[in-house]
Amino acid sequence: MSATVLALARAFRRQMPESAAPLLEAGCEVVEGDEWRPLLPEEVAEVIPGVDAVIAGNDRFEATVFPHADRLRVISRWGIGVDAIDLAAATRAGVVVTNTPGLTANAVGDFTFMLMLALARNLCTCLDVMRCCGWDEICGVDLWQKTLGIVGFGAIGRAVARRAQGFEMRVLAYDVVPDEAAASALGVRLVDLEMLLRESDFVTLHASASDESENLIGRDALALMKPSAHLINTARGKLVDEQALATALHEGHLAGAAMDAHRCEPPGEGYALASAPNCILTPHSAFNSAETVRAVNRAAAGNVLTVLRGERPTHVVNPEVYSR
Repeated sequence: MSATVLALARAFRRQMPESAAPLLEAGCEVVEGDEWRPLLPEEVAEVIPGVDAVIAGNDRFEATVFPHADRLRVISRWGIGVDAIDLAAATRAGVVVTNTPGLTANAVGDFTFMLMLALARNLCTCLDVMRCCGWDEICGVDLWQKTLGIVGFGAIGRAVARRAQGFEMRVLAYDVVPDEAAASALGVRLVDLEMLLRESDFVTLHASASDESENLIGRDALALMKPSAHLINTARGKLVDEQALATALHEGHLAGAAMDAHRCEPPGEGYALASAPNCILTPHSAFNSAETVRAVNRAAAGNVLTVLRGERPTHVVNPEVYSR
């Protein structure tokens, strides 16, 4: 087939030409963006003319982009979240939007537990002591039989719950669309958000980003948590009021936090959490295992080829585009 595919997702581009092999074998031309960061809408508008398909990261496809998309047929989102894409505008333009759900669940589940263990046992302090040629006995707390609160009980939340079974944790979960059968199968109790925040020793976020969930964990929510509790976010930065979290950490209202997702990526100067105590910051890497990246690369390229062949992919985020 004759088509131009624009690769913007960094994880996909880092594995080229291997990741692009299915597209090249099908006869597509694969081109890359110039920047190694998510593009702003005006930047997307500049590079989108003449492009038939995009493999997108968190690049912002706002409504202003689509008048410039003269040939665009599909935006294949690398990963799950589509909050950077105006789905209504894409649908009006006849552009299919796909994603790759489920494939990052195990990698993010592992990373989440790494962060929980690091917080619980003060790993960063241990490393700092030894790097300074010091020696001290650094005390932490157990994960064993503690209460874990999972906010967002989809594929990733469930992966975390399965790992919690090995620590005999009591697991609470909150989801706007509760799945009683999935919770029962994993020994998880579905509760409201307030109860989860009040009772959990560790709260981990796996909810999707939307206007309704923005600042879900803000000043009032943080005030409900135990002073001994820890917060982990491997989902989306906009779920957390970062200034409120920084204040809670500075004032000792929360024991610690670990943030892999940030409101601005990369964070600029003056990032409130950069100087917050007992706060682990990682560069949105929870998904980034070699095995997971290969699997998502294959799925993202496969979604492009499916649409270009005139077929319907399994995971279409805006299915109403097919009724146009």
